[in-house]
Order: sequence, then structure tokens, then C-alpha cells
Amino acid sequence: MQSFQTRRSCRVALSVPIRVIGTDYRGIDFTEEARTIVVNLHGAKIRMTHQLLPDAEIRVLSLATGQDSVFRVVSKLQSPELQYTYWGVENLTPETNIWGISIPELRAGDQFKVRVIIECPTCSAHESLRVDELTLAELDENGGVERTCHICNASGVWKVLPFPAA
Repeated sequence: MQSFQTRRSCRVALSVPIRVIGTDYRGIDFTEEARTIVVNLHGAKIRMTHQLLPDAEIRVLSLATGQDSVFRVVSKLQSPELQYTYWGVENLTPETNIWGISIPELRAGDQFKVRVIIECPTCSAHESLRVDELTLAELDENGGVERTCHICNASGVWKVLPFPAA
């Protein structure tokens, strides 16, 4: 994905089932059911099994909203899993929010972070956090984060929530 100097919208953690249609690195057309890891209005980090080429164009259909858009492959990203590849992709029509969520305004603290919303398991209080992608992967793997609520003072595993609909 882009550096902060050229980042145009806030990145949020959002796992959305998507259908990717394109041409792989060998020139073979494919359709794949995949997932997003992080999204913003101008792009996404997606997890796939196919290998792509930078600057290739792919069509991404959000299975959650039924909306699609054409994306440009920006780069291959480091992958913690052997069976998947991770790609940074740029939406060529960013005015089309195919994710169906409200994406917060970009702030200075968002340069290298991803926004998540977590919920207290006792009182359902919500907090917005900025995390790095390693912490995001740990949240996903562990199902949440252990913390004490400043509202009810109870400790527990706070779960990551989806962002509100647009």
C-alpha cells in the first residue's frame, strides 16, 4: 500500500469475502474467491492463492455488498502463510465505496497504522484503536485482545468489530 505522504484515506481492518477476476502472472484468466484484510477508500490489502503482476488490473467484487470496481495491483506484500499471497491493490474508481462501511477521516496517527474497533465482553463498550499490521494479525489469530474496561472495570478478551455501514 502507499506511504502516508500519498495515503488518501484511513485504513481499517475489515475481512470481506471478495471475488477477484483477472489474469495471473502467466497470462491465464482466473476467478478466485478471496478475502480482504485491510481496506480504505483508495485500496485494500487482499489475500489470494493466485500470483499476480504489479500494475495488472483486476476486478474485485465485494460479496458483502454486491458492488465491484477495477483495481490496479500495486505490490506483493510479505505473507505469513505459505498457501496465500498478499497484495496491495489500488481502487481505480475510489469514489465507489464497494466495502459498504463508513471509513474514518485520515489523521496524522494513521500513517502506518490500521484502525480497529473493539468491544468489551462485559458491558459492550467500544473503543477505536490504531494498530500495526503485526498486532492486527495477532488480534485475528487470538480472537481479540485481553484488556480492562475503563467503563465497567472488568477484564476480558475484547473482540474486533466490523466498522459501521456507510
